Amino acid sequence: MGSVWLAIIYIGGWILSMRVFGYFWKNRKLAINDAEPWFGEHVALNQYIALLQQTEPEATETQLMAALLRRAMEDVSRVLSMREDKQVLANLVKQGTVGDDIWTQFALAEKEIEAEIMAVIEEANTFKEGWGQTILQTASEMVMHEKTKQLQKELAARKEEETRKQAVREQHKTQTKATKEKKKEAAAAPTEPEKTTA
Repeated sequence: MGSVWLAIIYIGGWILSMRVFGYFWKNRKLAINDAEPWFGEHVALNQYIALLQQTEPEATETQLMAALLRRAMEDVSRVLSMREDKQVLANLVKQGTVGDDIWTQFALAEKEIEAEIMAVIEEANTFKEGWGQTILQTASEMVMHEKTKQLQKELAARKEEETRKQAVREQHKTQTKATKEKKKEAAAAPTEPEKTTA
């Protein structure tokens, strides 16, 4: 009789522990699904889809190809960003600074971007046979070109700011020097003797 009760308690304990585990697992999956996407809205993708659906007037093939190339550029930028983030995120997960749910979210974003790139390649081949093999390379070159242009703008702005600061410093030095010279002249100038009254 005692062994029957022991078996019932054992089985009841297993059922209870499985229910508790299931409850927490379900809540964890819901939290992952409700998490914000790794990247924001894919504006270039939305613009491409809007052009495809445009009827009055219908978008030209050139417009669609340009929009698809812009979409590919956005995808390339995201891939480059994820490559930079991956190593840092892996180290943070190892250290326990961030939870596994962030890593899971990152892995989902990687799968999404892979699917998006495959979709871009397929779309490119519908416009021109073999374009799918080169569109990503072209997009990469354009992204690098844009980054170089941006860097040049930043360097030019920094140089201009430095030149302006240098000019202000020079002007301040000149004014200080002129003030010192005036003081020296005032100190060196002979004072008129006081007039005596008869």
